[in-house]
Amino acid sequence: MRKGTGQAAKRAGTEATHERATPSQARARFTVETILEAASEILRVEGVDAVTTRKIAARAGVSVGAVYQYFPNKEAILIEISKRIMDEESEAASPELFRLHRKSLDEMLQALFRNTVRTETRLYSLGRDFYQRYARHMQFGRAQGLGRGSRTSAELVGSMELLLKQHADDVGEADTQLASFMLVRGMRSILATLVEERPELLQSPALVPMLVRIARAINDSREDPAGQGGR
Repeated sequence: MRKGTGQAAKRAGTEATHERATPSQARARFTVETILEAASEILRVEGVDAVTTRKIAARAGVSVGAVYQYFPNKEAILIEISKRIMDEESEAASPELFRLHRKSLDEMLQALFRNTVRTETRLYSLGRDFYQRYARHMQFGRAQGLGRGSRTSAELVGSMELLLKQHADDVGEADTQLASFMLVRGMRSILATLVEERPELLQSPALVPMLVRIARAINDSREDPAGQGGR
């Protein structure tokens, strides 16, 4: 009896511990979300330089110590905001990209670039300084259905190469590794420069078709007539 009673008490204690842990985790998630929302509001209204841990704490209604409990500094908060936006856009785009997985390369590229432009627009809406300091460095592909979470440039190039190989009939360039690198790194640079210098052009209906044409040119294996005739 004593043994059974002890085991029952142990189980009850374990259950009680789990019951206490759940609200604590829920409160932690709520606090993190509140901190991120507060920082986003300050960003939109006052700009990136106005974001401080003290201001964030005041806007969120928590102590400065609570902010530091979840984030080491304001930079970590701002980077997390950037990552959240990219992950949210990635999740929203995933069903469409999955449906297009077996479609033509052009259809896939259109979907990828539409999502890219939407993500860049949303990031830029939090301010040019925020974009330059905390969003521009994010690798192209994080929010384009090439995989979620932090990934290295090499991993993203590898994902793009796999995509090109899956559409081998539409890809003329034999060097898919080089083509993948140009698509991941080159297109990212093009878009980042566009956002920083002419952000209003993100709204142009010609942008996505133009990006697709550039991507298709990278994958075109035909000889360059200018190169042949320039000798």
